[in-house]
Amino acid sequence: MSEWFLLEALMQQFRLGPLGYTLPLAITGALVALTVGFAAVAFVRIVGLTVLGPRGPHDEELTRDAGTLSGVAVGVLGAGCLAVAALAPLEVRLIGAGLDPLVPHTVTASARKGPWVLQPVFADFSILSPSWLAVMLPVLFGAATLLCLTFARRRMFAVRRVPAWRSATGGVAGENQYTPFAFTNPTRKVLANVLLTRAELRTVERQTGGQDDDPRRDAGGAHLGYTSDVVEAVERFLYRPLLRPLRTLVRAAKRLQNGRLDAYVAYMLIAFLAMLALVLILT
Repeated sequence: MSEWFLLEALMQQFRLGPLGYTLPLAITGALVALTVGFAAVAFVRIVGLTVLGPRGPHDEELTRDAGTLSGVAVGVLGAGCLAVAALAPLEVRLIGAGLDPLVPHTVTASARKGPWVLQPVFADFSILSPSWLAVMLPVLFGAATLLCLTFARRRMFAVRRVPAWRSATGGVAGENQYTPFAFTNPTRKVLANVLLTRAELRTVERQTGGQDDDPRRDAGGAHLGYTSDVVEAVERFLYRPLLRPLRTLVRAAKRLQNGRLDAYVAYMLIAFLAMLALVLILT
């Protein structure tokens, strides 16, 4: 709900006249929309893990059933999220009452088109009722289920078992199939210049006759190795340039901390006298 209100407010930048206000808001709106889109892309790996299933011990640990109590905890958290969304009009009313000493009541009241309907501060733009959505979506789901039961009958519960889809090619299994990480490859390719992605393709010699139990490594020869690394732009261009002056400042502070007690008392006395002189001058 907060993201929706933020996007609604940024999309109404046309109501502001000066270009100095409208242009930053338009750029901010585009960046927020891009952030929301990538937040959705971040769940692609989870979707890939769900569709492809576990591929190794680590993924099997992630998909392990944690028991009934864990399921109940997840259900409570999910129900809490739905409740917060469904009761958003009441929350906005409560927040408006708290802001009443600072923000005029007419401004916060205009955010509620009705008791259970929300709208941006400016009318005739768009409205949303999360409370009615929380009611209508289960009703529509129930209606669709009833139609399926009416026309499909037993076929609705029929189970068809087929081999797992692996890279759209038969006989591909194990580490050779698509990974959840591969689903994010298009995004990483598109943003390679922004993320400063570094990729390296090299030839790796295999060891023969080693202690490894994997028979595939005993065949000898060479195989290709591919590595991809994303440069942390904030760390490289912001934190690292500040690291040297920060260390210099820390070394200077350490030298001050190794002084004598009487010197510290003298510093405090000098600072106190300077403060008194400043007060006398200003008064």
